[in-house]
Amino acid sequence: MKILNFFRGVYVITVATSAVNEVLDLLVSHNIPFHGQKFTDTTLTFRLYPPYFKAYDRLRGEERYEGEVRRHLGLGALFHRHRKRAGFFLGAVIAGFLLMISSLFVWDIRISGNERVSADEIRMALSSHGVEIGTFIPTLRKERVESEVMLEIRELSWISINLRGTVALVEVHERKSVAEAVDKESPSNLIAAMDGQIIALEVTGGQTIVTPKQVVRKGDLLVSGIIDSKALGYRLVRARGEVFAAVTLTYDVEIPYEMEKKVYTGEFFTEKSVNFFAKTIKLFGKDSISPSSCDTIEVERRIYLFDRIALPIFITETTHSVYEMQTVLLSEDEAIALAYEKLHAMCDETLENAEILARRTNFNFGEDALTLHEEVDCVLNIAEEVKISTGGIKNIKNLIRINTEEPRTVSFAKLFFFQRKTGGASPSPTKTSSFRTDFAGE
Repeated sequence: MKILNFFRGVYVITVATSAVNEVLDLLVSHNIPFHGQKFTDTTLTFRLYPPYFKAYDRLRGEERYEGEVRRHLGLGALFHRHRKRAGFFLGAVIAGFLLMISSLFVWDIRISGNERVSADEIRMALSSHGVEIGTFIPTLRKERVESEVMLEIRELSWISINLRGTVALVEVHERKSVAEAVDKESPSNLIAAMDGQIIALEVTGGQTIVTPKQVVRKGDLLVSGIIDSKALGYRLVRARGEVFAAVTLTYDVEIPYEMEKKVYTGEFFTEKSVNFFAKTIKLFGKDSISPSSCDTIEVERRIYLFDRIALPIFITETTHSVYEMQTVLLSEDEAIALAYEKLHAMCDETLENAEILARRTNFNFGEDALTLHEEVDCVLNIAEEVKISTGGIKNIKNLIRINTEEPRTVSFAKLFFFQRKTGGASPSPTKTSSFRTDFAGE
């Protein structure tokens, strides 16, 4: 039944097929509109709105066609059936009042535009400044809340709160991260993150210092961010690229045979609560549960009207599983399996993009613990980007400055000498300087 018909009300009349001609003649001759007619092998069913049913009922009086059945549907019929139940009408009035009042509160908050900042963090900030499910809309000061949330969450560059009925639509824009800004604007070097032998280079920015087959140590300069250009002089740029080297990585894991292990007793407790307009009502559950001896799983389920309209009602079910800490003795197989699990947790991220050449694994079965030692020969990118201090060139200029009329230019090799020794740091200026230099392009 359509919503409009429910409020208007409708009468559904069914007659036997033997009376079809008489019924249709009556309706047509007296201009009584009807609709929704349905024929079956034995019956005809049609519908009349209340004003037209009254005209039909006056014409027929107490008479009935063969097999005639009348049904009244809709809101009026509902009130008529329950007219002697005062509680029903009182409940209907209260429900209508609550529905009207609830339109003055926020039912839902929807957040869009966030990537790095989580929706939960934004919701918590909004809640701390007065915007949450259950907030009284007439008292909401959007501009003030937007300013306060911007000050609290520094990663946001813009926030807008718009109300669509009872739904608060929150749109945010995030600031460009500091790391991204440094990557694009700050000069840098690429240094070796570990010892290895250079295999290949893919450099897209900066001056390459090393060559294939060269052995480097951790901290050695691989690609310099200082470029010597005859046209522009010395320039500071961002060194970019990848430097692949053959390296050997070592990992050590120790697993004691005696370990504290969590053992579940099989006992558990369940709590249920209803959250209505941000107010929590506990339905049932234990009054006191020690969280130190329980694992807790909380499942929150929102209530929807007609599976489409989100209501400000949440059902929360919390399950507490009781456990005891017990000392268990591991077998050798269990200790080996646990050692491999811990090893993978240590090395999988490092070796994710590496080309593994060989792995050598040794076990040492001691009295109290199992020790796993593994060496991994692989090829991976060892380049680590390090920002160049913006005072580096000035420090070098101070170091080699003298009071002469004609400036001389320091050799590019000396700059690289400092970079190789310091990994990009600049030497401190000294009072015994004997040279002076000017750098073009500054």
